[in-house]
Amino acid sequence: MPSICDVPGCDHTRRRNQRLCGRCYGRLSGELRVAITEAHRQRRWPDWRDACRRAGELLNLGRAPRPPRNPSTTPQRAYELQARLLGERIDA
Repeated sequence: MPSICDVPGCDHTRRRNQRLCGRCYGRLSGELRVAITEAHRQRRWPDWRDACRRAGELLNLGRAPRPPRNPSTTPQRAYELQARLLGERIDA
């Protein structure tokens, strides 16, 4: 099974013992490359995620912004949707 580069937005494959693909490795600064590999090796997951996120922003590989995971819905809207789902009529 091929391994995918750690940089968000990059879908290139990497070697099994490496964290970055050749394309991202060549485009990132040495400081950021070391930060990604060392944080992963030392199992500092928050630092690793932060370094990967910074690399993605630097390379501008991010895709369109995602919609919020839990969009806020008012109780009234939730009631309307539930009634609509059940086929009920709401007389106001």
